[in-house]
Amino acid sequence: MPTTNTFMLMALIYCTILFCLFIIVDSTFCQSIDSLTANKLNTINKEIDSLKNVIDSLNNKVNRINSKHTEADPVDSLLITLETKIDTSLIPEDQRSRRKQLDALLNYISSRPGQLFFNGQANAIIQGNLQKEDKFSTANGSVNLFATTSFENNIILFVDLEAIGGNGPDDFAETISSLNGDAGSTQSRDGFDRIVVNEAWTEFLFLDNIFTVTVGKIDLTNYFDNNAIANDENSQFISGAFINNTAFAVPANSPGLRIRTTILERFYIQFSMSKAENEGNNIFSDIYKIGGFGFKLFSFSDYEAEFHLYGYTHPFANNRYGFGISMSQTIAARFTVFGRFGNNENTLAEWFSIKNSWSFGSQFKENIFSEPSVIGIAFNSTKPFDAQQLNEKLTELYIKQQINNWISISAHFQHIWDTGGINNKYSLLGLRVNFAF
Repeated sequence: MPTTNTFMLMALIYCTILFCLFIIVDSTFCQSIDSLTANKLNTINKEIDSLKNVIDSLNNKVNRINSKHTEADPVDSLLITLETKIDTSLIPEDQRSRRKQLDALLNYISSRPGQLFFNGQANAIIQGNLQKEDKFSTANGSVNLFATTSFENNIILFVDLEAIGGNGPDDFAETISSLNGDAGSTQSRDGFDRIVVNEAWTEFLFLDNIFTVTVGKIDLTNYFDNNAIANDENSQFISGAFINNTAFAVPANSPGLRIRTTILERFYIQFSMSKAENEGNNIFSDIYKIGGFGFKLFSFSDYEAEFHLYGYTHPFANNRYGFGISMSQTIAARFTVFGRFGNNENTLAEWFSIKNSWSFGSQFKENIFSEPSVIGIAFNSTKPFDAQQLNEKLTELYIKQQINNWISISAHFQHIWDTGGINNKYSLLGLRVNFAF
């Protein structure tokens, strides 16, 4: 029989074998763990290296872009300029009118010297009278292209190119106040469509825009007789009496100079001189002179108000004078009222054929389907100089719906009494489509 020593020896050998097996298994398991850990570390290191490569690539691209902007080839600079666009969606709908769009454009480019920017408007208008007798209908379209650049932050160059097709209903109904302020064909007598230079001027800004000088071919109605809701044929009323005062004896766009001083960004005084005719001969003769002042209260609030007063003398009427007033008041952001009055001294009234004119109206604005909808209504009375003629009276109602950032559609109803100063009347329906780009 095995002795006790034999059993002890066998037990010792058995424990030794188990211990060796444990060491081998443990070593193998740890090696596998270490191998997995090493693989994961390798994977993480590869991902880190890949991210570093991406970051380096992005840094190189940024450096290349910066170098292009700072040391661009002239051709590349031109391409970059032409590809740059203004997002008109950043301009509120009620500020996309022609004049306000110009202001937004000028402000936009003033801090981007040397770059050329384009902006514009296109209109299509259909009108027709509702009477069975003297039935007529008209269509007209217009395109304005604005080109602007700046030289440093205080010199601006502006050009307005315009083409118009169609004369509107005034070919059939001879009015004093005009039934379509956007009409007036630029087509030549032989039927060729022409593009005319409507404006071309340079503007100099001094002392942080406190002092402004504008010189070139200018449109005086852009600076005088302004009105917040009755001043633009592209987005507001289409009747001429609700674009500018009918009694305003202002010459067509011509070479001129305007000087303006702004005080506390609320009050202004300005003076302008221009040729009474659009010509370059005898540039210092037949000078039309106009001056005015105005103020704006509660700017950028729901109760913004503005007031403008101006007076002028006309060389073709022995330098006799006339004056005008224009004002508007916004109430609770949505409702705005306006008023205008203009009067000419008798000598000027005889030459211009209009003694005085007054108008008033209102506008209501509300969003429909997240886009602005506007309703406007106005009334005008114009008194001819000839006492034998009747006062021409005109009213207009329009409803405009903004379709998107660039397109709006508006329906218009117009009724005019004593057309052209005689006992006659017309009622018209119209449709306008406007594209702002």
